[in-house]
Amino acid sequence: MNPTLVHLLYGAVLLGAGLGCGLVNTLASSGSAISLPVLLMFGLSPLEANATNRLAVLFGSLMALRTFHAKAEVNWRAGIVMAIPATLGSVFGVLAAERIPGRSMGLVITAAVMAALLLLVFKMRSVLERPQTGIAGITTSGMFALLGVGFWLGFIVLDGATYLLLVLILMFHFDLVRANALKALLGVTTTLVPIVMFANSGSIRWREGLLMSVGSVAGGYFGARLTMHERAKYWIFRTLVAVLLLEIIHLGIQYGAPYLHHAS
Repeated sequence: MNPTLVHLLYGAVLLGAGLGCGLVNTLASSGSAISLPVLLMFGLSPLEANATNRLAVLFGSLMALRTFHAKAEVNWRAGIVMAIPATLGSVFGVLAAERIPGRSMGLVITAAVMAALLLLVFKMRSVLERPQTGIAGITTSGMFALLGVGFWLGFIVLDGATYLLLVLILMFHFDLVRANALKALLGVTTTLVPIVMFANSGSIRWREGLLMSVGSVAGGYFGARLTMHERAKYWIFRTLVAVLLLEIIHLGIQYGAPYLHHAS
């Protein structure tokens, strides 16, 4: 095949993966379920893919945050306070990610995906569909929960936005739109610090990451606009279910294939 065509296809796939990552991350969660497998498919190691993927997440979150801010949906005072435990947790998450073996990380990812799906089926739908209860604001229990979610976001990102959304709605009592706006803000702070740390250790593949980021910016913009649509709750729940199910299928193939090959 023509080398120029190969490079064009390579770039197009990365742009498309970034677009999907930014769109799904902003509209719902788990956009990394699209971008991480693509990076692994192109030969990046699990650590490189985990680190490089942060660039697409960061730029998608920045565009989503800009869009929410333009619509005056961002509670900056609360968000800055929440960013402290979430960002601190992300620092410890990166330190853990750089030390855990690849196989062990895969098992942790699988467990997290299953937990996210169970939360979604048994809790998220009722959370999204019910009217807002309680007074929105900072809670002590929520701040401790953000420390844990921040750790996960620093560790692998995957499904972290699902947990952020649950904490912001259930423990801080924000409605869906404002919770998504704060999710974008926290996504920026808990991604920027890990990027600096991963870059310092040389784990980021900048070409792939920046190509994905271009697509992610567009995805973040359209995702933020769709979130403010009157039928957002309907689409967010179904998007989350679809992405997590596809993620489970992908993980099943990834970890089941070696055993099937050995048996044959």
